[in-house]
Amino acid sequence: MSHKGHPYSASGAIFLDNPIRRWIQPPSELIEKLGIDHSDVAMDFGCGPGYYTIEIAKKAKNVVAVDLSPEMLKKAQNKAAKAGVKNIQFLQSNGTNIQLENGSVDLILLVTVYHEVGENEAVLKEFSRILKPDGKLVVVEVIKKGIFPGAPVQNSEALTAEIETGNFKLKRMLPYKMYGIFFFSKKSSSL
Repeated sequence: MSHKGHPYSASGAIFLDNPIRRWIQPPSELIEKLGIDHSDVAMDFGCGPGYYTIEIAKKAKNVVAVDLSPEMLKKAQNKAAKAGVKNIQFLQSNGTNIQLENGSVDLILLVTVYHEVGENEAVLKEFSRILKPDGKLVVVEVIKKGIFPGAPVQNSEALTAEIETGNFKLKRMLPYKMYGIFFFSKKSSSL
């Protein structure tokens, strides 16, 4: 994941969490669509400054916030501290080696991050390892052009096909504003 000069880099963090974005795209609105249970352990992969992390923490038992950038993790930690949220664990990782036990996570969320992941095959394998057998991988990507600059538009079929080469199967895709929310489950081991 290259962050240099990208709107998601530390210098571009202003685009990731500002009042205009909160008004147009309130984090609670997206999180509400995910069906997070109070007993769930959820991961916000590519958490950035914690835009969605705090909302996830309000719904889940525990949250693992993962980002490649130490600066972004620090911003997310500060935001959690200000909000008084204590059920978040912060981990620095590119996704190929996440310091969590096998089958320990109920839901992994990537919001406009999957297209930035460099080693997709290794990362998908790692996601499969840490997800519980009935866990969900939720990938949110831009699927139609919006009026504001942001993540590049992704091809839904190509995205689905790529993720399904891992140990995942698309269960449903929910359109949301200019995004697609792709819900994947793990393929059964008998296949």
